Amino acid sequence: MTTIRRSTAYGAAVVLLASLSLGPPTVATAKPDSEPAGAASAVNTRAAVADPDAVLGDGWRQSSDMLVTGVGDTDGFHLYVAREKDAFAWSTLVTLNAGLTEAGAWTGNVCVTGSGRYAAVVYAPATFTNKPKLMTAGAFAAVVDLKTGDVTQLAERVQLAYFNPSCGPTDRMLLTRAVGVENRQTDLLGVDPVAAKVTSTRRIPTHVANPVPAPDGDYAIVRGALNRIDETGRLTRIAEPGGAPFAAQATRSGAIDVLTVQTAGDGSERAVALRYVEGRETRLGEGPRSRLQLFGLTGGRNVLVGDVSGVSKSAHPDLSIVATARKVRAVSEQGHLLALEMSTKRDQVTPDLVTGQAGAVRGANTVQVTTQATATGRISVGTVVSQNKPAGPNARTAPVKPGTGSQPGAAPERGRDGGSGTMDHHWPIGQPSCAIPRNDISRQVLQPSANQVEWAVDLAVKGALNVQRPADYLKTNMPAYRPQTMFGLPSGPKVPAQIMLAILAQETNLYQASWHAVAGDAGNPLVSDFYGQRAFGGSIEYIDFSESDCGYGISQVTDGMRRGQTKWSLQEQVAIATDYAANIAAGLQILVEKYNQLRGTNTWVNNDDPQYLENWYLAVWGYNSGVYTAGNGRVGVGFFNNPANPDYPANREPFLRASLDDASHPSDWTYPEKIMGWAETPQWQWIDPRTKYAKPLFGSDSGLRLGLPSRYQFCSASNACNPNQPSDPCPAWNETCRFNGHTSWLESNANAEFAREWLEYHAGDPEPAVIIQYPRRCTPFASSPTLIVDDLGDSSRNLLGCAGQQWGGKFTLRPGFRSGTVNTEYGQVDLHQLGAGYLGHAWFSHAYDGEDAQGQPTDWARTHQVVGTWTPYLLTTGTYDVVAHLPSHGANIPNATYVIKPVPGEPENIQTCVIDQDAVTRGVDRWVHLGQYTFAPGGRVQLSNMIENTYGTVDVAWDAMAFIPASAGHGRPCMTVW
Repeated sequence: MTTIRRSTAYGAAVVLLASLSLGPPTVATAKPDSEPAGAASAVNTRAAVADPDAVLGDGWRQSSDMLVTGVGDTDGFHLYVAREKDAFAWSTLVTLNAGLTEAGAWTGNVCVTGSGRYAAVVYAPATFTNKPKLMTAGAFAAVVDLKTGDVTQLAERVQLAYFNPSCGPTDRMLLTRAVGVENRQTDLLGVDPVAAKVTSTRRIPTHVANPVPAPDGDYAIVRGALNRIDETGRLTRIAEPGGAPFAAQATRSGAIDVLTVQTAGDGSERAVALRYVEGRETRLGEGPRSRLQLFGLTGGRNVLVGDVSGVSKSAHPDLSIVATARKVRAVSEQGHLLALEMSTKRDQVTPDLVTGQAGAVRGANTVQVTTQATATGRISVGTVVSQNKPAGPNARTAPVKPGTGSQPGAAPERGRDGGSGTMDHHWPIGQPSCAIPRNDISRQVLQPSANQVEWAVDLAVKGALNVQRPADYLKTNMPAYRPQTMFGLPSGPKVPAQIMLAILAQETNLYQASWHAVAGDAGNPLVSDFYGQRAFGGSIEYIDFSESDCGYGISQVTDGMRRGQTKWSLQEQVAIATDYAANIAAGLQILVEKYNQLRGTNTWVNNDDPQYLENWYLAVWGYNSGVYTAGNGRVGVGFFNNPANPDYPANREPFLRASLDDASHPSDWTYPEKIMGWAETPQWQWIDPRTKYAKPLFGSDSGLRLGLPSRYQFCSASNACNPNQPSDPCPAWNETCRFNGHTSWLESNANAEFAREWLEYHAGDPEPAVIIQYPRRCTPFASSPTLIVDDLGDSSRNLLGCAGQQWGGKFTLRPGFRSGTVNTEYGQVDLHQLGAGYLGHAWFSHAYDGEDAQGQPTDWARTHQVVGTWTPYLLTTGTYDVVAHLPSHGANIPNATYVIKPVPGEPENIQTCVIDQDAVTRGVDRWVHLGQYTFAPGGRVQLSNMIENTYGTVDVAWDAMAFIPASAGHGRPCMTVW
């Protein structure tokens, strides 16, 4: 065994890192509670190692080592690279988001092949971890050429699990997909990264974890045993590691290294490292359960990282060890750098802007990176400015069919052609299924801040959320109502406030409106998959309304939210979709219902006293994956969220307890584990202390922590689950694994162990003011004799309280383009309204390159097309200064091309003005000149989102336009700020 030393060979790192926040962008005007322990270097904007001669040692300038990992935010999943020859300065390689523009923050996993040339990426919106079907078979997979940056989509509907994807000592990759009833089957997809395609799909008739591509074939942990998998999917058992395996990696020599959690003689759990060569086992050593990790390096070598004091020093040339006191997220290809933590936030507004002062700069996404050099042990902390780097045309290739070239029985995928990897265009299927539409100005949603959410929850759990909502509240044209009169608190247990707050944090990051709207903004309703795109891998070219998931708002209320359903009246549906308080009241009903259902099946935990947070563990389990009641087979809760499920790493610590960075990879924990984590460690949106809801009242004997069940707490003979068989605790993998009955992990008479709610707000407390992130500007432009054409026909319909204004023209917004193959509906998918800009409303979309390399229009891009047109009401010809209004946010395209058509039917008079929207606004509402022109009646100005060299990652906005008679104007040229 050797420690890491320098070499000229490439290496491979196998890891992912994603965003700290589960939701949309937020303001960052406050720092975290503390900097990471051991921070030793000054923060720098590319996170490069300071003083590399001293930190990295000799030869770093000639090194070929690099670290590859991923970070998710609301723009997508960013793949990063840091090269040692650049002192490990970080840069964005590519951004992946599968065309889902309403998905919120992203998460994912990354591995790199043994040659160091290719990376496999499995990525998905972080909200997919809230839905069992999307976790098991809803993520996207791509291969990235690390030399060229080329990206090719491989497959869709793959598993979002800690072991997916998997790379080995060669360039072969493996992907998994859990399928079948109770996830009893697994599709194993073989990937050739050189050809950038899936080459085989084998359906394994059982649960598979930790797949391993090796030089002599493929291996995996199957039912706790190491198995070889042949070309037909047949399994051959090789060895029994014992305990609960959680990592496996092959070497170039054909060895398979495995880490497994085993119980020591004193009852403690230890991580044990084992090596298998031709079925013969060698014990390499052991370490603390959560402090020993296994990674792959280049050239088919492996490295054990962490507390390696108990690992044998016997010689294994292809195995290295690196000691560190910190949990590791990624290792560089040759093992010279460890990525310890990565957290991301979006600095949308600087303190200057909050005060309303002009000139403040709109910040970019930033990622705080903590690394450790293995040569010296020095820890560095730096900041990386995230960049939106679209994957380009290659990434637009549709995922190939996983069944192409595979064995019989591979799962087919809808909407694909005969395996060519190209995508057809289809007409939308059906009419909208979800009851409350998007892009409707009478269905705008005001985004609350966390203090308002906490107020609503604190009152709702006591049945006191009866604030009066007046008629036409939020401009919905609806009658007056009170949230908890409309959605009354049901009979049954009283929910602790921190449990409900934790659910809202996990489900939507406390957001009621679209992810695109920050606190204080208005936006579209937050609705889960309005267009049914996830059925087609998130492709914007497909709309199937029958596949829509109509989960609305902050608590993702789904039942009764489809058109034609009668559970709720229209007013109730509108309130659920638009009013965060009403949505919370409705969501609370669902949670209480789950607790009552469990009681009806004689199922509970501890002393069954609902005042204690720990006793809601099963109810939140059922909130996520459902409660099986009479008539649905065995009653209780399913195995998916059982902490014993081997789809979750056996070495994990309680969610958020060791690090806030846990939220970057939420698929490593069951849903109830995540809820208990958010209850114990409140979510902070990086704005100010008011955006961090209160912690619970911990019992005096609790150690200021929630009392959590053991990993095998819900394993007993009653549900065919054996805690003494941790590698495969529930071998039936069917409904007999469902848990029901009673179990305890806290003493019934020792209430000092339990946690109770803490309320910041009480009955009668008024609704607190929203903590805005952008100043509201309601000052109208002097209208006469200026003609103002706004993006709203009636500007008084904004939600920010701005007074209306008489308009001097007409604004039209046309999504899509007129073609025999593409319908205009597709442009609606990536169109968004925002409570920003002139008199509190603007529209925005993302920019796309509408031409191919030969300058010809492409259907793919133009399905996204949106064209806005401002037409002033003119009776005679005259000269006008044309001035466009740009909102403080939602407008950052550097080359927005305004087309001025002053005289209808005279193409020779058409002129353009290119505006850098981001440079003009810099976080502040501004007017900008487009120039002076002679307009005839019918003259107009147009702006399209078809813009060169853009692929859906940059915002382009449509707001108001002013036409100022030349006598009152300034005659300023294009791109002059007013």
